[in-house]
Order: sequence, then structure tokens, then C-alpha cells
Amino acid sequence: MQAAMALWRTKGFAATTVTDICKAAGVSKALFYVYFSRREDVLLSVEVFTMRDAHQAAKIMAERSYELADVITVVVDALERQCRNYPPELIFEAVLETYRIERRTLSDGATENELTFLFLEPFQQAARDGKFPAGADIARCARIAQVMVSDSIRCWAAGDFRDPLRPESLGREIAGLVLAAQG
Repeated sequence: MQAAMALWRTKGFAATTVTDICKAAGVSKALFYVYFSRREDVLLSVEVFTMRDAHQAAKIMAERSYELADVITVVVDALERQCRNYPPELIFEAVLETYRIERRTLSDGATENELTFLFLEPFQQAARDGKFPAGADIARCARIAQVMVSDSIRCWAAGDFRDPLRPESLGREIAGLVLAAQG
């Protein structure tokens, strides 16, 4: 994954092949294909680590007094810090690949609720802590928040990270919309 990231920073995603990644990592293509089906799977693995960091930040937030917007803000902030390490082109590729996976997953019979990976755990914790109205559809709220963050990150990357993502503002906006959707 480190070799791929280094190449993507210098050559770009589109110009980097599996052969390039294998040469840079010092591994055979056969070994690469033991772990990954294609180079996009390497990108998704990097994305999983980024989400893991965001979930960890949310868990730490939940250990003290907080509001729903605070949880969303720390998740977005963790994502922003990680995204700043990647070229904007790579952010676009990650967003596009996530949408492709969602489409395939839904066509294979998954439900929308199974696609709430970014905010489901933090929102479930927030619900246990009384931060959601009783009877709220946590999975739907998590999905709404995830779509909003994904689109915000895509737009932020389109501006080449010039303007800040403003996690606090985005956290308040998403919390307001998510809670209003339950009204």
C-alpha cells in the first residue's frame, strides 16, 4: 500500500499500473493478486484505514460529554487530515470507487442500510448515549451523513484543498439535517 501511495503521489492514479506497484514494493504480481484483485482494491484498503482512524476519533469523543455534531465533526476532521496526505486525483478515485462498490453491492441484493460504514458505529453509540430522538432510524441517518461528507470531500478536493473543509460547520449542518429528517 505504501508503494502504491508513493507512486500515486508522483505518477498519478491513472498512470500507475499493478506492475509499477509490484516493482516499487519489491513483490511479484502473483503475491499482489493474493491480496488484491486490482489496484483499486489497494486504494480501498487505504480508505479502510482512514475510516478506522475516524471511528477511533469518534470513540474517544464519546468518552466525554458531547453532542451529535461533535461526533460528526471529529469524524470529518480525521478524514480531512488523512485526505490532505493524498493528491486530489486520488480523492476523486476513492469517491468514485466507493460509488462503484455501492452500486455493485446494491445490485447483489444488499440494502441501503448495509452501506452506512462511515457513521453507523459512531451513530449507534450516540443513540445509546441518548443523542438521537427515540425511534430514530440510525442507519438512515448514518447514510445521509455519509453521502453529505462524501460529496463535501469531493467538492473540497475539486478546489485542490485551497479552502478548508471546515469540519465544525459541516458537523453542525449534518447534525441539523439528520435530526430534522427524524422529525
